[in-house]
Amino acid sequence: MPTELSKALTFIRHHQDGEIAEKIRNSGLNYNMNYGVSSLLLVNFANKTGRNQELADQLWKENFREAKLLSFMVADFEQISDEKIEEYLAGCNNNEMVEIAVMNLFSRRDNALSLAKNWIRRNSNFEKMAGYLTIARLTIQQRFGDENDLHDILISFEKDVCTTDYFVFQSIEKAFQGLAFRRKDLKDAIIEKTKYICANNKEGKIELQLQELVQTLEYC
Repeated sequence: MPTELSKALTFIRHHQDGEIAEKIRNSGLNYNMNYGVSSLLLVNFANKTGRNQELADQLWKENFREAKLLSFMVADFEQISDEKIEEYLAGCNNNEMVEIAVMNLFSRRDNALSLAKNWIRRNSNFEKMAGYLTIARLTIQQRFGDENDLHDILISFEKDVCTTDYFVFQSIEKAFQGLAFRRKDLKDAIIEKTKYICANNKEGKIELQLQELVQTLEYC
């Protein structure tokens, strides 16, 4: 009788697409190997399979794109340990992995906000990205927190918003636009801090992106 792992691997190989695989390689995404299976197909398979932490851990050991992404989708966010979450995060070496992990696993943890605040304090861009995207998802889920939580993340925001890394800045935008839009009680403090950063910015190359961020936050 086929194991859950063998079923998953067979599904991936059955749905491989050489044209998509080539596009993924040309996009610069860092994978040891990829079969070009769309994330939508992987989501559909995960929904039918259900949450299974044993399967997730087995898939994680497979060193190719679809197995890694599928592991995020079937991981049991209630059962998985923080240590395993950190292992998964450390293995994220491109923006697609971070985005899929946040949407399907990281943001669903009960302690997601605590994890996110920890990650945005770190030096790794992928960890920062995971933290800010998790915050963005928590605002959508109406699970963010209060003024004290905002104060905690504004400390990192002041350092990180001047980044020249496109994906980190994009993640910051999503997090704080979401907060300004969905949490009117926090909006003024966010705008005030962003204006302060903009006024004290000494890096001319990011001045425009800061000004645009202020305008976007005010519009929310």
